[in-house]
Parts: sequence; structure tokens; C-alpha cells
Amino acid sequence: MNKKITALICAAAMLLVSGCSGQNGSNDSPVQTESSADSVDSVSKAETSDKPDNETIIDSLNNGIIIDEVSGNVYKNESNANPISPNIFCADPTAVEYNGRLYVYGTNDQQQSEEGTKNDYARIKSLVVFSTDDMVNWIYHGRIEVGEIAPWIYNSWAPSIVSRVEDDGLTHFYLYFSNSGNGVGVITSTDPVGPWTDPLGKPLVYQNMPGLENCPAPFDPGVCIDENGVGWLSFGGGTPADGNTMHSKIPKIARLGKDMLSFDSEFVSIDAPYFFEASELNYIDGVYYYTYCTDWQDHKIGWEEYKGVDVPPACSMAYMTTKTPLDADSWECRGPYFYNAGENADGASGLRWANNHTHFIEYKGVNYIIHHTLLLEELMGGKAGFRSMMADYLPMDKATGDIPITAASKKGVAQIKLVDPYTYNSGALMFTSADIGYDKVTDPGAKSTADGAWIYVRGTDFGYGASEFIAEVKGKGRIEVRLDDISSEAAAFVEFDCADYTKIRSDGFAQFDGRNHNVYFVFSGSDIELKSWKFSKGDEQLRPEESIASTDIPYKTLVFSGQTEPGPSPSAMLDIPKDGDYSIKSSSFDKDSAIVNLGFINTDTDAKYKVLVRSLTLATENGEVEIPVNKELDPASSTENGLENGWGDSEVGSLIYGTEECGIFAVKTDIEWINYRLALKINGEETPFTSITYNVTVSGLELDG
Repeated sequence: MNKKITALICAAAMLLVSGCSGQNGSNDSPVQTESSADSVDSVSKAETSDKPDNETIIDSLNNGIIIDEVSGNVYKNESNANPISPNIFCADPTAVEYNGRLYVYGTNDQQQSEEGTKNDYARIKSLVVFSTDDMVNWIYHGRIEVGEIAPWIYNSWAPSIVSRVEDDGLTHFYLYFSNSGNGVGVITSTDPVGPWTDPLGKPLVYQNMPGLENCPAPFDPGVCIDENGVGWLSFGGGTPADGNTMHSKIPKIARLGKDMLSFDSEFVSIDAPYFFEASELNYIDGVYYYTYCTDWQDHKIGWEEYKGVDVPPACSMAYMTTKTPLDADSWECRGPYFYNAGENADGASGLRWANNHTHFIEYKGVNYIIHHTLLLEELMGGKAGFRSMMADYLPMDKATGDIPITAASKKGVAQIKLVDPYTYNSGALMFTSADIGYDKVTDPGAKSTADGAWIYVRGTDFGYGASEFIAEVKGKGRIEVRLDDISSEAAAFVEFDCADYTKIRSDGFAQFDGRNHNVYFVFSGSDIELKSWKFSKGDEQLRPEESIASTDIPYKTLVFSGQTEPGPSPSAMLDIPKDGDYSIKSSSFDKDSAIVNLGFINTDTDAKYKVLVRSLTLATENGEVEIPVNKELDPASSTENGLENGWGDSEVGSLIYGTEECGIFAVKTDIEWINYRLALKINGEETPFTSITYNVTVSGLELDG
């Protein structure tokens, strides 16, 4: 992890408190003035406040506390980015971007988990919120206590959020939620983490509301705001009385009033085939995307009317699009885009089957899908139905609106920027942890629950080398800083005995180098609270030359495909951190699939690098066959980033790549809109293949900074 990429600015509120016993006297310690270069970048008023010019920092005790062992109670390991949280059960995600951070909200399954019951959702009356700006290290901001904000609710599930700058010049957040299965409520705030208010004092949508006669469960809201600032709300769930989910027309959409708290149109039914629940809305480049979860039936029955559209698997996520949402006939069924957690393109995924709920969002130029599975509970060995939120890539083509079906993964997504250790970071910032809880319901710090508890923060950029560690803590004990390996010797520590949050300066700290490091914070005992932390810059120094060689922080993501007809592209995503040779395998497809194009990659108009496709490896029944290609692709060009397209200039029968004895040929096709398909022929006989591995060389990659 050594390439220098733009640093993370992630700040937490710093309280100016004293009352910590110290070797030199608790209240007489020198006051340290920090430079403007270390000033806090305000993220949210719940996260940080303006940093004063002077702050009290107490010197560490040095009572010789020893941390002999570290906890093994870690369920999310250091290799996989999923689930988002290592210790909080949550589900039904939605997301909004604000001031460069991505805020994700969900149903608080943790509330019922703490009661020691199975998850029947009956006692959930709160939501949770997390945020990130690197997609792998997340801050838990705590609970939104909807039951206290809006005491009239039955429950609070499945939120959906949007934001808009209003006439007062402030950004207003509108958070819609399911009032059990009986309707939709809304709470508002001018900050993504609250405080929240109930502007209506009643539901926005309720059962038996005029216009909702065929909507048995008017819940699971999905909200979006279009380019004109107009809000739209979808919702609905359940099964019609006649059991015909093929054309139930249960889900509804309506235009919201200017206040986002009323309706400005009639309710229009969306004819979503095999609809069940989990409505969501997106507005992208003039197109409205309605997404939903299908039911558990055999969806092949009656599907012939959707010619050319893939059949959605059971309890999968499907989508529809339109440019005129109030025209019921304008909605186009586009098919499935996300499997149930229990399966993928190869069949069983290794994850447990569960209900399904997703939200997709573009963040920092990359399309992501936020969803939930039972992964965290599974890792813990539980079977009570408590869900956990996940983040994966969404292989979406915005130009066409196509979303090839994809699946949940344990690996998750890559880190997109490094953590800045020289600004105050929240103690609740983590990739994973062991025996860590939280000190309070809202704006929590991290709290150890056992001796040897620890927090892991991935990808931290010590570009200058560090000379001091400062932690805002409460309790009695010790926190050690360990780099890259949990069993490594402590690079720094703080010892303290504080009744209130106090900033403690490390003792006996020797400057370490400016490489990128993964950071562990190890706790000496239970009931120690970490509110925030930072390092001070040491002497400015060049990075060691060897540190330039590699990093696990990717710079770009390329998407390769071998488009099939019928069916979506079997895509493969490659994160590239540096120049070098890579191999990336597509998802599997049927051996009788017609391959109509090869090798498309994401268009990057600012690209300065090239991608040489050295060869293709095709998986056949009799083993793998490698075909030489040696073609350079240009990601900056929309016309020079594909290997071969069946609507191109090649003649049927011509050799595309390889040799006459073993190669890829243009062959006749029955597809009306294509000139030819691409086939593997060995000694003149066509040989079916079921996946494509792209063997590539990346060169000329330039990193930020």
C-alpha cells in the first residue's frame, strides 16, 4: 500500500476538556498550538466543530500497562470490505452524498438483536447512519430514534433519502421511511446526521388512502429529485388478492409537492412484473429508474411477452425505466440487475438466501450498489435473520441504461482514497474491529468491550512521517498504535485515567516513515472510549523509493465484457493500482450463447494510460484455450476501447484473432441487429466456450498527487 493518492479529510468533533491525572499535573500541561495546515475540514456539525487556535492536550501517563494478547473476536476479516460494519446489523439501505462524503442509512436490525429475539422487525423504531469518503473505512454515526421523533409510528424500516438546497440557502434532507407495512412517514434535517424533526406529525402515505385501493402494503418508499428540482416518490408492497403478481400494478409513483411533504399528482400504477417489495427510485441523465424486488415464484411463466428481456430469478432485484413517470404505459421493463444473496451467475453463491433490498448511486464517478445480506450474522454463527449492509460495484451503462445482472460479494469494493492521519478522525472510523461497541446512541465514539479489543483502519497516508499521536479518550487504560500487523510492536501509545473526554499526547514516540500504513488501535481493557485521533507530522521527507512500487489502493476500475445475445454482458471488473500485467475473468455464460462483442472498457476521457490486451483465454469443456490478440485499447476514446464488435466491418468467415488452426472467427448469426457473432474454431470446428479471461498490460498510469 504505497502509492500516494489524494488524502482523506475526515474530521470528528473535539471537546476541550481536562480532568485527566498526568505525570506532570492534569491542568498545568503546556498548551499546544496547531498550524493551520491541520485545521479541521467541516463534514457535518454532528461530526465536527470549528477547531480553536489553542487546545489543551495532556501528556500521556506511563504506568507500564502491558497488552499481552489481542482479541480474536473478529468476524469481518482484514481482506474483505463487506459487510460495511463489523458490529452493527442493518438493512434496506439508501444513500446521499453531501460535502464529498457518502452517507448511507438503513433499518436498525441491531435494535432487535440487542433484545435477544429473532428478527421479526416488530420492535424496530430506529434507523442507523454511516458515512465514508473512501468506500471501505466507515464512520458509524449512531441511531436516528424515529420512535421518539415521531411517536405516532408503528415501526421505521427501509428508508429512502434525498437532499435539496432550499430558499434559506441550506441543504435540507428528506428521509422517508416505512411505517411498518402501513404507510410512509418523513422526517427532515439540515444535516445528514441530524437532529431530525417530524414536519407533518402524521404519515405522508397511509393504508386505504384514496387512490391506493389495490396497494395492500403502501410501504418501502423510493424518492428522487429530477433536474428541475421536482421530487418523486414511489412505494408499495404485497401480493394481490388473486395472486397474480405478473401484472399486479401494486407499486405506485406520484409527483411530490414543492414542500416535499405533499403530493402534486395522482398516484400512478407501475406495471412491474412479479413485483413484491423494495421500491427505489433514481433519476439519471433524464431517465427515471424504478427498482424493486421480485417475488419467490417461477418467473418463466408468462415471460414470453417480454421478448429480449432476461427472466428475473426468484427474489431478485429488477428495474424499469421511463422519461415520463406519470404515463403508466411509458414504463419499460429492463429485467433483473441483482441476484438474491444466495446465488450468482454460477448458481449457489455461498451466502444465505434472504429478502432483498438495494440502492444504487454514483459516487466519485463510480457506480455502486448498496444492499444487504445475512453475511455478518453468518460469520458470527447466528441464524436469527439479522442483516448487514454491503457495497459492491454496479456495472451500469448510462448511455444505454443497461445494467447487467451482478451479485453480492464478500470482497466488496476497493478503497478510492487514503485516510489522512494528520487531521482529527472519528474514533468510530473503521474497516473492521474486534470487541468494539459504541459509547452512546448518537455521534458515538468507539468503546472497548473486552481486554485486547482493537480497531483496524485501512490505507492511511503518512506522507511526512509521524512524530506524535493524539487521542481523545475517556476511561482508564492504554491504547497502542500498531502498524500493518496486529502483532507488531507498538509504534506509539497513550495511557490515561480520565473521567471525561480528554486529549492525550503520546509518550515515547519515535518518528516513523512516511509510507502508507494500515493502522491498528489496540485497547488494554474494557470500557475505554476513543472519541477521535490524529497524528502530528514529523519532518518532511521524501518517501522511500521502494514505496512507489506497489499499493493496494486502486486508481481506476476497468470493466471488460463479452456481450451475449440474448442476455447481459458477462462483465469482469479490474482495479488497477499501477502499471503492470493483469488477468481478469468474466462471469460465466451458457455455452450456446452468441458472443457479439469483446473487450469493452470504461470510457475515461481524462485517461493518459493505455491497455494492451495480450491474449484472451477461453474456457471450454476440454480445458482453457489461449488466443493471442496484442491489441492496444485507449480508454480515452469511445471508438478505440473495444476489441471486436459484431456490428463491425469484418466479413463472415474471417479470422479475427489467433490462427486458422485455432482462433476466433466471425461467423453467421441469426440475431437481426448484428452482422456476425464471434466463435472459437479449432481445426475448423466450432468449440463452445463459457467465460473469457482478458490478459492485459497497463502502461502510462498516472496517479493523483
